[in-house]
Amino acid sequence: MNKRIKTSKAIQSKTVSVRNLSDSLHNEMFQLFSEYYDSVDFKKFILDLQEKTHVFLFFNPQNQSLVGFSTIMRKSFPHIARGIFLFSGDTVMHKDYWGAKALQKSFFWFILESKLMNPFRPVYWMLMSKGHKTYLMMRKNFRDSFPNHKTETPPLFQHIQNKFYQEKFSKSYQPTTNLIVFKENIGSVKMQIAKPTNEQLKDPEVVFFLKKNPGFEMGEELACVCEIRFQDFLLHIPKFFLKAK
Repeated sequence: MNKRIKTSKAIQSKTVSVRNLSDSLHNEMFQLFSEYYDSVDFKKFILDLQEKTHVFLFFNPQNQSLVGFSTIMRKSFPHIARGIFLFSGDTVMHKDYWGAKALQKSFFWFILESKLMNPFRPVYWMLMSKGHKTYLMMRKNFRDSFPNHKTETPPLFQHIQNKFYQEKFSKSYQPTTNLIVFKENIGSVKMQIAKPTNEQLKDPEVVFFLKKNPGFEMGEELACVCEIRFQDFLLHIPKFFLKAK
């Protein structure tokens, strides 16, 4: 995939191949990551990064300092299901840029490209969520996303979820609870960041996430799955490109 650059008033975003990242950028990414996550290790961070295929990078356009990033893998797993799998990895954004939509826009372009490349095959997004904000990004944008508080996970999605996460995490994945529980903490959101506000606790999606993943502060992950469909983009277009009164 060719490098893409989009610049907004406050953030410059790039989507690049992981193999094109420099050692200095590896260090800068880890330094930013460690500011917002506890119990992180550089070697494990690099191993996780090398598993992914692409990374969204976000910079301050004035001094080109890194202010955020998100890693993702795009790959087929025909022994699990027909289609293309997207698997999200580490994500962090400097607090000065919270509320900006650079990540959502970069992800939008990436999944649109993925779906256009595979118009007649399912595109599944596999998401590990250790915080309610990541979970909400999936639930607020994709109708067929699970688990959720509105409906039981359909058998096909549960099968895909179990096969994918059991293959990747073995016994750390618990299919009865949809949780990924590691023997030792490999990284958790700092509590002052992860704790929902009183206003956020009014959202049934947030309440559901906390009920499903009560150990999120210890780095436990809620395993999620969704299918990205063309009709989902009809919801994204007004949100990102059209001004509504």
